[in-house]
Amino acid sequence: MTLDSTNDKQPETTDATPDVDAQATPESAAPPAVTSDADAIDASAEAAAESHEADADAEPTIEDAEAAEVAHDEAAHHAAADGEDDKAPHAATVSSAAAATKTSMPTKAVAAVLLLAFVGAAFIFIQRSSSKPVSYNLSKHDMEVIFQEMLPPQQQAQMASSPDDKKKLLDEVRKLLSVAAYAESEGYAQRPEVQQQLALQTDLGLNEAYRKKYPDVQVKDEEINAYYQSHPNEFDTFLQSNPQFQQRAQGPQRDQFKKQYGEFKVVADRARQEKLDQDEAARLEMLIKRADVLNNAYLGDLEKNADKLVSDAEIEQYYNQHQGEFEEVRARHILISTQPPPPAPGAKPGEQPKALSKEEARKKAEEVLAKARKGEDFAALAKQYSDDPGSKDKGGEYTFSKGQMVPEFETAAFALQPGQISDLVETQFGYHIIKLEERKGGAGPSDQKVRQQIIGKLKKDKIDAKIDEITKNSKVTVPDDFDTTVKQSDQPAIPPNHPSVPSQKQ
Repeated sequence: MTLDSTNDKQPETTDATPDVDAQATPESAAPPAVTSDADAIDASAEAAAESHEADADAEPTIEDAEAAEVAHDEAAHHAAADGEDDKAPHAATVSSAAAATKTSMPTKAVAAVLLLAFVGAAFIFIQRSSSKPVSYNLSKHDMEVIFQEMLPPQQQAQMASSPDDKKKLLDEVRKLLSVAAYAESEGYAQRPEVQQQLALQTDLGLNEAYRKKYPDVQVKDEEINAYYQSHPNEFDTFLQSNPQFQQRAQGPQRDQFKKQYGEFKVVADRARQEKLDQDEAARLEMLIKRADVLNNAYLGDLEKNADKLVSDAEIEQYYNQHQGEFEEVRARHILISTQPPPPAPGAKPGEQPKALSKEEARKKAEEVLAKARKGEDFAALAKQYSDDPGSKDKGGEYTFSKGQMVPEFETAAFALQPGQISDLVETQFGYHIIKLEERKGGAGPSDQKVRQQIIGKLKKDKIDAKIDEITKNSKVTVPDDFDTTVKQSDQPAIPPNHPSVPSQKQ
C-alpha cells in the first residue's frame, strides 16, 4: 500500500554528484480550489456542499409522496366548500367534470397508475439509498487487517518496533481517508471520469483477492469471447477512459492486450460471484484504492489552478527572507571513485577494470589532496586524477545552487570560503576534494527559474496547510491502539547458509 504522492519538479543535476535520493521533488498532495490564504480556501465549495446537503435532506420518500397526496385532496375539498356560495355554477361544473372523469376511468387503469406511482417513488428511494457516501471510518480490527494483510513483513516488523513509524502510517492513512471523504462530500465520486477509475480499481482489488485465493487461476478463451459478446464496446471504452494504456493497444499487440483485459474482467466477475468483495481484507483494500482515486482527483483539481494561489507580494517576501537558498557557488572538485569504471571499448568480460575498494580510494584521494594543499594547480590535478567524466575536462568545475548536489557534497562546498580546499568528502560515489572558487548572489525573484522555485515551495505549504485543515476537521476515525503483531509468513524459513542469503562477511 502506498500512501504517498509525487510532484513534477525536476531540479538540475550534474554528472559529478547527481542527487539520486535527495533531488528536489516536492510532495504533491492536497484538496480543492484554494484562495491565497489557507483559511479562505474552498469557501465556495463548502457553500455548495451545504446547499447539496439541504437538497438531499429535502428529497421525497414514499411516505412524503403519500402525505402530500392526502394534503392535496383535503385542501381541494375545503376550497370547494368555502367557495360554494360565491361560485356555485363554476363549482358545479368543476365537480361534475371531476366526477365524470373518476367514474369513467376503468378500475384496471387506476390500479396501473397507482402501481406506476409506487414504482417511481420506490426508484427514488432506492436511488437515494444506493448513492449514500462510503464510510471511511476504520475500526481497531480494520487497522489490524490493513497492517497484517497490506504491508510487507519487513515493514510490519519495522513499525512494530518503532512508534514513530507507526505514527507515520496512521498519519498517512488518516490524511488519505479524510481528503477522500471530503472529496466524496463534494461529489467527486459522481464524476464520470472518476467513476471509471473507481470501477477499474474495484476490479483490480477483486482480481487480487481472487488470485490470492486461487493462485493457479486459468481463464479460457471461450470465457473471454463470451464476455466481449455481452460487452462489445467495453474494451474501446476502457481505452478512451485510460489514455495511459492506449499505446499498449497499438498494432499487433492490441489483440493480446484485449485478451488480457478480457481475462481481467472475467476474473473480477468470478470474484463478485463468490462475494470476495465482502472479505474483510479485500473490502479494506478496495476502500484504500477508492480513497486513493478520490484523493488524486481532488489534488489534481487543486494543481490545475495552483499557480493562482501565490501572489507576487508573497514571492517577493519569501525571496527576501530566504536569500541564502538561492545563492550559487562556483567550485572545482576531484572525485576518486569507488564505483565500477565504465567498460573499456572492445574489452572482453573478464578484462573489465575493477572498482577501487574504499581503502584504496581513500589512500589515493589523500595523496591527491596533499598535492593540492602544496599548491599544485587544482584544475590540472582534476584533469589528471578525477573520475568524474562530467567535469574532468573542465578542471572539475561546476556552478550550482542548493538542492542540485548530493547533501554531503553540497554541505561541504557551501561551508568553504573562496580559495579554500576541503578535507576528503565521502559520498555514495567515492571521495571528493573540493575547492571553492567563487560565491554568487542568486538571481532575483524576477528570474523565471527562481520564481517557479518559490511558487512551488509556497504552493506546497498552502496545500499542506489545507490538507491539515481538512484532516483536523474530519470526522473520519482511524484508531491508533491496534495490535502490531507481525503476521507469520506462510513461506518456510530459509537456512542462514542458503545460497540466496547474502554473506555477512565484510
